[in-house]
Amino acid sequence: MIRAFVSLLLSSTMFHVFGQGPQWTLTEVTCHEVGAVLAFEGEVQSNGGVWKSQLVGLPDDVDVTGAQVTLPQGMRLVAINKSTTLPDVSEDLAWMAKQVEAKRLALDLEQALLFALDQERAYLEANRHIGGGQEVLLVDDVEEMRHYLAQRHQELALDRVDIASNVRSLETQLAAATADFDAFQLESQTTLHALELVVSGKGRGKARIEVATARAGWVSSYDVSWDENEAQLQISRFARVVQTTGQPWKNVALELRTGQPLRGAVRRQFKAQLQSRAEVSYDGYCANVQWVNSGLSDARARQDVLTGQGALASNWRMAVADKVDVAGTGEAARVFLDAQKVEATPRWEARPATSEEAIRACDTHAWMGLKMLSGEGRMFQGNAMVGVLPLNMPSWGDSLHVELGFDDGVRTTATLLQDESGTRRMSGKRVIEQVRLIAVHNAGKENKTVRVVEDLPMAPGWEMEVEATGGGVWDADAGEVTWLEAEVPADGVWEAKVSIRIVVPKRGGHVVGL
Repeated sequence: MIRAFVSLLLSSTMFHVFGQGPQWTLTEVTCHEVGAVLAFEGEVQSNGGVWKSQLVGLPDDVDVTGAQVTLPQGMRLVAINKSTTLPDVSEDLAWMAKQVEAKRLALDLEQALLFALDQERAYLEANRHIGGGQEVLLVDDVEEMRHYLAQRHQELALDRVDIASNVRSLETQLAAATADFDAFQLESQTTLHALELVVSGKGRGKARIEVATARAGWVSSYDVSWDENEAQLQISRFARVVQTTGQPWKNVALELRTGQPLRGAVRRQFKAQLQSRAEVSYDGYCANVQWVNSGLSDARARQDVLTGQGALASNWRMAVADKVDVAGTGEAARVFLDAQKVEATPRWEARPATSEEAIRACDTHAWMGLKMLSGEGRMFQGNAMVGVLPLNMPSWGDSLHVELGFDDGVRTTATLLQDESGTRRMSGKRVIEQVRLIAVHNAGKENKTVRVVEDLPMAPGWEMEVEATGGGVWDADAGEVTWLEAEVPADGVWEAKVSIRIVVPKRGGHVVGL
């Protein structure tokens, strides 16, 4: 087993001091959408003179000019420098090497015992039939010899089972110890970045160092569901936090902010730009989601996050109630923020061409009061997660549309009532003339407002005439007939008809979907 000191060095957030000074501990992190501010604290005491202290294990992109150092009264910061060092773990490496050698020796001994046992078994087999007639070389009585051989073979077989089990166990232990040693040896050769403080004066109290790094980020994540009892939208807010500093954040106080850290006299590097949602969309998700999902490696997403920030980019903040742990290797930690129930208007959307079930959704203006940010939304129905979708905030003042998954209680059908399609003999044009019946079935006990969309195929050169009953509106650009608010009675049916006339040129291709 590796000693506690070795385990601590590999996984803790204790930053060691060389010479006189405190033992620095990472206590607070202010994580921005791009970057973070790390705050280290330690108790310091000095009776005067000049002394040095090192804060080791910092991200390699830490800028000395942006560091903020707070010292107890009576002490003064003489200088601050950035340096590199290697971990001082030679004693621990030597101890681990001895552990590996001890396990290897134990394995060699067990394997030697196993070899000796197999040799004895082979010897007994070779001498089982020595002699003939009245000649007996091993024992005087043949029956006694048979009994002896059977008993000894049984003893050797049982001993072999025990020894073979020990060999397998020691092989596993040796492999694990060797892997730990190799990993720790590699870790010991990794250059550590450090800040060296030169301090003078006399005093006692808590010292604090704040440094900024770009190797961190976060994005909003939501669990959304509909509360049937209270007829409200339930929103649980989370943050998916990622950092790639190489050092874990253990049991730290976390505050989340938008934008990026601005330390000292550093100005914002990117000028905010007005961009359409389509220009910065990543399969419908905002750039922040892509930035975090990429493990902070997508440069385009990073730039889109920064250029999408306006003048109030750093005004949003929220402190996490409990202390958190975040790995330093790019694995996202999903941190709970709060849970709310808000007023919302339930809606459904039915698309007969794509699904028999309607999509349940709702609209709410409460997102503004909650200061929600764009991110991802996990949809829940009861305790079951039914999907993950983008959850992008609209323009200020508009309602947020939240999809909640398919609703088996609201189903839709499209029935062909009339079809007089055919090909004109003279022109060779194909003419499609159809009448469809669109129906929405509500199995619930309350009336439902459903947005019904009937998709129709389109192609260049087609001549299309579409008429719909029940207030349906034909959008020739989108190829859709839409009923914005179809009122479907409880345990009832809503119906509308669509009349379609399409003239397809002679070489206009095949008609699919009609």
